[in-house]
Amino acid sequence: MSEQIEKDFYDQIQRDIRQSLIQLVSERGHGKSTGLKTIVKRIRDTDPGITFKVFDPSQSWFERSPTKYRQYVTPAKLAAGMVDNVGDCTYEIGALSEPQRRIFVGMCIAQDYEHRYDLRMNDPKAFEALGWTIYVLEEANVLFNSFSMRKNDAITPGLQDFVSVGRNYKLGAFLVATAEEGEIAPSLRRRSRHIYGRVESEADLSKVRRKDKELAAYLTVIPRYTFVYLGDKKYGPVKMLDTVKSTPEDYVVKNPTPVKAAGYNWDWLVWGVIVGFTVWTIIGYIF
Repeated sequence: MSEQIEKDFYDQIQRDIRQSLIQLVSERGHGKSTGLKTIVKRIRDTDPGITFKVFDPSQSWFERSPTKYRQYVTPAKLAAGMVDNVGDCTYEIGALSEPQRRIFVGMCIAQDYEHRYDLRMNDPKAFEALGWTIYVLEEANVLFNSFSMRKNDAITPGLQDFVSVGRNYKLGAFLVATAEEGEIAPSLRRRSRHIYGRVESEADLSKVRRKDKELAAYLTVIPRYTFVYLGDKKYGPVKMLDTVKSTPEDYVVKNPTPVKAAGYNWDWLVWGVIVGFTVWTIIGYIF
């Protein structure tokens, strides 16, 4: 693998993340998190105007991550107001159920979107000075599967706004999904660009095969930790070994606010994680 191929691979991803959502798809155990850590580190090292927020239920990022901070998110901490929505942070959300993760991550995204929308409307100069926020969403199917994107609840509109026009407010994302298991809504797959590791299912290969039959065949045997990026054209293959050795520091919430955080109605979230997703939904309809 030449240095130029590797450079083109990373440079194009860095340019495209400001223009499009990027999905990273491969079979389990291929090295998705390892590879994405390397991508995030390279972007942070070369572009200080981008801040990352990592949401991970698997502990893959908690001990080693290129972000400055980390927070361990539990229902008890949420109820006590001991979790903040801050930039440059890894959130370990494995202690939450899937519905609770959807509520928590969806509300963080909605809070960021609303803040930037209001700032752009009322203070354009301050908005222009803002950097980009890029989310790393492990197991992104919890948020962006077909059912989630069609739900009639308080979370869905924020997710839809983010997908449709988030880039207008300097918001983007890497969506990580396990091949065959992590279904992403078809409408979202079509408007995203893709980083592929090893995949074998027809559902994952059909789009690639329409563009490049040889590449589709290669993806069924591509070596572990090796990925190809499909942007405006093919970039790679590149072997992405883990270059991240740093452990984030634990973020300390200085002023716990169990009911609201940064002006957002976190009490809905607290109800959701304590009482359960069904009760939270009913409360959302009432209010």
